[in-house]
Amino acid sequence: MSSSRYLTYFDMLKNIITLLTLFLSITTQAANWSQTNVQVLHGDSYKKPGDIAYSATVVTFEHLSQWDYGTNFFFFDITSPDTESSTSYYGEFSPAISLSKMGSFTPPESLLKDVLLQLNFEIPQGPARRVNLAGVTLEWKDVGFDYLATQFLYRDAMGIDGHTGQLTVAWLKRAGGDWLPLEFSGFLDWAGVEGTLKDNVHIQANFLYDLSRKTAQKVPLKVGLEYKYWSNKYGIDGLTENVPQAKVLWIF
Repeated sequence: MSSSRYLTYFDMLKNIITLLTLFLSITTQAANWSQTNVQVLHGDSYKKPGDIAYSATVVTFEHLSQWDYGTNFFFFDITSPDTESSTSYYGEFSPAISLSKMGSFTPPESLLKDVLLQLNFEIPQGPARRVNLAGVTLEWKDVGFDYLATQFLYRDAMGIDGHTGQLTVAWLKRAGGDWLPLEFSGFLDWAGVEGTLKDNVHIQANFLYDLSRKTAQKVPLKVGLEYKYWSNKYGIDGLTENVPQAKVLWIF
């Protein structure tokens, strides 16, 4: 790629990050805790309709914040930002309200940590459909993970007859000491049949070396691999993606 293309790519990325950072500075003023990161991933066996394999770089801007009565999470993907004709975008926004923080639920002493009322909005650039989801998130404790949650969601893809359900599992497990701080994290989505869309399974699992956990010479950086598997991608029958990706995550 020419130097001018690199400059165009980084200028575009800088402008996007500037706008999102400005948005965050406004929306997180009332947050009790927040974390934002930028991720860069690269893989060589992504799939698009027609079962066509392609290589791509994906830049992700991700934010999580917690306020008095719940959480806000969103991310924004830019796939192939260094191209003129293949760049695509995808975003999700997931606000949730904690029933325990609202005083409507008292967690039991074991297993269940909290119950949250969950919304999720998927905003893709074709061929995927915009999707609205609503349901509950159960957060678990004392089950061998640093974080484990299951979501049971009503799923409605816009422009498609009917509706379906979605089950999501999200996890985080830290291991190792100060000099070998490892992290295993990710999610699994299962969405049912909806109109002409087939049921699909989407898994993303991260195996990362977390330099931000080192007690000496901390660096806000995680590096490693992300494995992505997506059967019937976008609900398209037979379109399956199986991609190991190199991953760099910078926290700020």
